[in-house]
Amino acid sequence: MSDMAAPAAGISGIIDPEVLDCTICFDPLQPPVFQCAVGHVICSPCQGKLINKENCNTCSLPGGYNRCYALEKILESLRIPCANAAYGCTVKTHYHEVEDHGKSCPHAPCFCPEPGCNFAGSTVALLAHLTGGHMWPSTELEYNVKLTLEVKAGVHVLHRRDRSPFFLVKFTPAPPPYGSAASVLCVDPDATATMEKGRKFRCQLGSSNVDMDWQQYSRFQVRSTTLSDGWPPTEDGGSLYVAPSTESITVSITKIMRDIWPLPVRTNIRSQQLEHFCKRKSSNPDAKTSSQPRMGESAKKQHISTM
Repeated sequence: MSDMAAPAAGISGIIDPEVLDCTICFDPLQPPVFQCAVGHVICSPCQGKLINKENCNTCSLPGGYNRCYALEKILESLRIPCANAAYGCTVKTHYHEVEDHGKSCPHAPCFCPEPGCNFAGSTVALLAHLTGGHMWPSTELEYNVKLTLEVKAGVHVLHRRDRSPFFLVKFTPAPPPYGSAASVLCVDPDATATMEKGRKFRCQLGSSNVDMDWQQYSRFQVRSTTLSDGWPPTEDGGSLYVAPSTESITVSITKIMRDIWPLPVRTNIRSQQLEHFCKRKSSNPDAKTSSQPRMGESAKKQHISTM
């Protein structure tokens, strides 16, 4: 028989989270941990800030605080399953790391924005749900490659071959004199994704109108969201307002590899110019381009930049 002891098996159980929190700041404890003579525990930052270190802050017993090595060993051995385990996350973290992991967990659920639908799942599962369950049109996307989309009320899905993250282009009616507004979102479980993770994007939307001899572009950083609160208002993200007779727009999405934003904001000036052209066209729908004063080359190609 071998003299080597068998490794201890893991133990599953339930514990009140409050016993693992500092009694002063109530943040999760992490080593080093300090306790008074009767067991009131505090974290290292709070212990360092105490003015009176001779008495317990909770019970006022003399003796101050001493290291609690037993609790430190328990904290080091505890592993908490991720709250997104049901969506595929297998990570188990220390108690004090749970919140930070939850903020950037790639398995955090994303939500269906369709009214009345309660579906939630990973980006891959949500993509399949939107295109298969709700039959939303979709197009495979390559970064830096321009796509042409029909201006049609509803949502168009753009996805990479790896299917995560993906993008939604939404067309909604716009108030007169405009025809439609196009907005773009990135569906990503890490809505605070950093450029270091390679998951921040910029988008360029473009449209042209032959009748009005008009071209315009809108450039903006794409907002990332889990859609947990539904589809945000159009004004909260990048968008492009187009004339009523516009049949299609172009879309190009690029990964931001370095911080080159923000761009100058010139939306208001260009929107006023587009509004002028829309009003002119609506007031005289039979007018032909040749009968109108021809714009200069600089006015033909309008560039709109938004934050």
